[in-house]
Amino acid sequence: MIRYTLHIHYRTVARLSKEDWLDEGFKLLSEFAQNKLRIAFLCERLGVTRGSFYHHFDSIDNYVEELMRAWEKQNTLDAIAAAEAGISPMERMELLNRKVVQSNQKIEAAIRSWSFYQDVVKLHLTLVDDIRLEFLVRIFRDMGMEQSLAEKQAKLDYAVLIGMQQLYPDISAREMEELWEVYRPDWSRDKA
Repeated sequence: MIRYTLHIHYRTVARLSKEDWLDEGFKLLSEFAQNKLRIAFLCERLGVTRGSFYHHFDSIDNYVEELMRAWEKQNTLDAIAAAEAGISPMERMELLNRKVVQSNQKIEAAIRSWSFYQDVVKLHLTLVDDIRLEFLVRIFRDMGMEQSLAEKQAKLDYAVLIGMQQLYPDISAREMEELWEVYRPDWSRDKA
């Protein structure tokens, strides 16, 4: 008589942290698989039970909310904080650009796409867009632009960034830097 044993491999060595769960969500976003951000799929991918998920999150809605907060912090608030280290407006813009080109453009594109059918994502994206635009306006104002021109320049620069992310989500940091140098050749000359 042959006996078959079903082996399900669950993580037993270390309990997953909240950050592990969020990192897995970001991996799914970078795969443009935001439609798979479901508890069962996340648990299967991580090789854990639902209890592990519920240890950190009340629901999938709570998880998505936390994922959006983590994205806002990592890709906006931390980038702005790093840019604030610059003394001059040009230094702040350069520091900001360095952070932006190093971020995962696929995640940015996926979140923008996801916002069309997920209200909480749309809410966070709108907030992040406002924060980013406000910071750009401030830099342009510090460069000497009047308010209306600074607002227009900020919108234009931000639209160019979003366009690059949507058209070329796989763009490398180097390629992105090269495009910015073509778009803003005067800034490149100022650095030389």
